[in-house]
Amino acid sequence: MHSEGEKATALRGAGPPIGPDVLTILLPAHNEAETIGPVLEGFYREVAGPTHATLLVCEDGSTDATRSVLESLRATIPFVLETENARKGYAAAVASGLQRVTTPYTFFADSDGQYDSAEFWKLWAVAGDADMVIGRKMHREESWHRVLLSRGFHLLAKLVTQVPLQDMDCGFRIVRREVIERILPKVRSLRYSFWAEFSILAWAEGFRVVEVPVSHRARLHGVTSIYPPRKLPSIVSAQLVGLADLGRRLKASPSDL
Repeated sequence: MHSEGEKATALRGAGPPIGPDVLTILLPAHNEAETIGPVLEGFYREVAGPTHATLLVCEDGSTDATRSVLESLRATIPFVLETENARKGYAAAVASGLQRVTTPYTFFADSDGQYDSAEFWKLWAVAGDADMVIGRKMHREESWHRVLLSRGFHLLAKLVTQVPLQDMDCGFRIVRREVIERILPKVRSLRYSFWAEFSILAWAEGFRVVEVPVSHRARLHGVTSIYPPRKLPSIVSAQLVGLADLGRRLKASPSDL
């Protein structure tokens, strides 16, 4: 039986032609010293190397050895490195990275090692017929509180916004440049769910959004710093307020978004 990665790699060559002027692979990184090496090597081996796509890493004010690890990797892997002296936070760092991209397509992936780089080809195979292709995690490999928080959020988000996407906040996706240019300036309601709001707004504005099943695995090292249990009450409160605000914006005229 073939693995999901092997099935995805079998799709290599499907979708639009790729080159340095067509696709940018965007990886954010914050305190991923133990993880960023194998993750970057995987995306270079599976995607950037064979296609000559641009590989962009946005390092967000790490306090561990992430930056020095990245600097050492530049000796063997060609990629563009953007660094910050102070942390912006996930949403601001991702937005900043997206603003730097100039190619028609952006392939975004979180750098915690939870996604299989070979499964890019699953998304790329349908990218020619969509404005945004989102990975839909088949089995979420995370702590119970993150799974519970995610399920509750998605249920409520679909109720409030009437957007039927199953995994709207997945950090593994391909986005066309025109979607980024139109939607990015409007993302402001969901502080802890940048990609969910981006997806909801894109869907609401009529862009073609497709979800493709992808695998999901436990982090290679460490734990996430975005949703620590001690912050859950404030996160839930902020998400509820943000969803209410987003719901009001969606009911207003498109110009008010």
